[in-house]
Amino acid sequence: MDSGGKVASVIAPHLWMTVPSGKLTKSTYVHGLTLRGHRSPYAPPMTPTAAATTQRVFLRKARVTGLAVIALVLAGCGRVDELVYQPPTTPAEWCAQRPCVEAGGVTLAEPWSSALVFALALLWLGVGAYFLLSRRGQRSRAWFGASLVLGGLAAGSAGISYQAFSYELKCAGRDLCALTNGYEIAYSLLQVASMSAMVIAVAYALASARARRAITVYAVLNLLVYAVVTIAGVLIPSAFLLSFELLLLFAIPALVIAAVLAIRRWAEPLARRVLWVLVLLVLVQVAYLVYFALGVTESLWASGVYFSANDVLHVGMLIWLGVTAWALGPTLRDRT
Repeated sequence: MDSGGKVASVIAPHLWMTVPSGKLTKSTYVHGLTLRGHRSPYAPPMTPTAAATTQRVFLRKARVTGLAVIALVLAGCGRVDELVYQPPTTPAEWCAQRPCVEAGGVTLAEPWSSALVFALALLWLGVGAYFLLSRRGQRSRAWFGASLVLGGLAAGSAGISYQAFSYELKCAGRDLCALTNGYEIAYSLLQVASMSAMVIAVAYALASARARRAITVYAVLNLLVYAVVTIAGVLIPSAFLLSFELLLLFAIPALVIAAVLAIRRWAEPLARRVLWVLVLLVLVQVAYLVYFALGVTESLWASGVYFSANDVLHVGMLIWLGVTAWALGPTLRDRT
């Protein structure tokens, strides 16, 4: 992604959906669970097997809805062309601010950085596949693997639009470069989906059964709410609704929830490993933000060396993925 804006791998949001007091009805409940994860007074008693089946049905419907939302967003991305990159930047200025090379009639931006982010995406997918293939019936591993696969797809989308093909997608044939496009919108949605899955994984590993159900419903609703916000941002169109700042509002609570779960189980070795993985993730993000705020990218580029804040982020995330696979690969399992 470009150094003016979004973090290429961040975190994800959570919003509770509530119902006005005194207005609870049968329709307020979803398959016997309230929106806050409590049992419906209208639902018959549920066995553990029935509860698990209910949760799977709910999540399956959420996934289908999510895919429909992504398709709708990408189909309607034509209107986001009306949004102009800030500060307004011409195509010539775009390639003056970063290295660009011609290859087969196509202008590629930041070739080194693009190779780095695509390598990161492949590693993300590989580590995710490792957790999925070694899940052995453990839902924490399945959800964590899904989270990493979604993160890898997000990184790939970021590499396409924020870096490798940023000139072609945002600037080619325009007087002023565009702010965003479908690839970047897909990136944001995939990131939120990734972090929602991560929170569910941590809940299966560290939370009680009741808290696990509540967090699962919370994470799914979080993704759906963010999808609705994204659709609104595309249809209006609105730079704020598609912005990194709004993504952060949905992102930060995910780390807080996971960290609280880990701190509460600090006496357990797995909880400590989860917390150190989360701490390392935060440190990587801080390194990115400090590097960006100090303007090191521009200073180095002025002397002919291009190593952007995004490169710092991506190198940090490569390290984070390696540590995560080492720390959680052998140990991540469901809490019984």
